[in-house]
Amino acid sequence: MVSGEKQYIRKEMNSCIKDFVENLPENYRTVIVLSELEGHKNKEIADILGISIDTVKIRSHRARAKLRKELETHCNFYHGDNNEIACDLKSPHPLKNSQE
Repeated sequence: MVSGEKQYIRKEMNSCIKDFVENLPENYRTVIVLSELEGHKNKEIADILGISIDTVKIRSHRARAKLRKELETHCNFYHGDNNEIACDLKSPHPLKNSQE
């Protein structure tokens, strides 16, 4: 059973990561959403978007690299209770207040 505090931490972490995903360039964000959130395989993503599998792989790789860099720059990750990963923002989320 997950305690209320653990649920809150997990919700906050998911919200934070979601903010970073939402701020990826659209072509990267789309590939990440289709693969990681919706569970599509590269071939399915290529068919959905009308692009080659190689393009899907490239966008996926670049999206993950950009997301990893943003998370490493703005988040402190640590192992919390029961060895679960948790994070704290190093500073206020840089993208929440930006005007793009």
